[in-house]
Amino acid sequence: MTNDLLDRKLERAFAHLDADRTGVIDEHDIIALGSRLLTALGEPDGSPRADEVMRGLVDFWQALFTELDLDRDGKVTPEEYSLGMTRLYAQGGPAYDASFRPLMKAILTVADTDGDGRISPTEFHRAQTAFDTDLEPAAAERLFARIDRNHDGYLTVDELLDAVREYYTGTDEDAPGNLLFGEL
Repeated sequence: MTNDLLDRKLERAFAHLDADRTGVIDEHDIIALGSRLLTALGEPDGSPRADEVMRGLVDFWQALFTELDLDRDGKVTPEEYSLGMTRLYAQGGPAYDASFRPLMKAILTVADTDGDGRISPTEFHRAQTAFDTDLEPAAAERLFARIDRNHDGYLTVDELLDAVREYYTGTDEDAPGNLLFGEL
């Protein structure tokens, strides 16, 4: 069962994934998401880091797709997405960690353009533009500061996972993770 906030967040996430605006998500949309992310980060296609991100996205999608595509037609509708994401991630349990941790690790690898193992505010802003092209630097800085729970000026995989978990499971209107895909 969802509430209005979760419904809005799932609708926003679905819209970002539906790259070709067909009203369904399929493998082409996931490839497009990866391409948007790589372009936003200036990572060339075919680089080892780009390949890692694309493998992470494909693995994530294959695992998720198996759970979400209830009618097995090769596409995920908004209804299937909402029902499946709620069922799988409402409690933020093992399914969440099994699917999102490898994906976040792959994204961290490519977003970490200086290779120091963490995401700086500048790297974060560049990565976020793959999801919200209108994101202003000041808004990205505010979101970064809220997600940076230990206030060290960098984001780790765990901090990003916490924000993603808040996005997909949280019911607190003021949770920082709610803003991952832009203002609701």
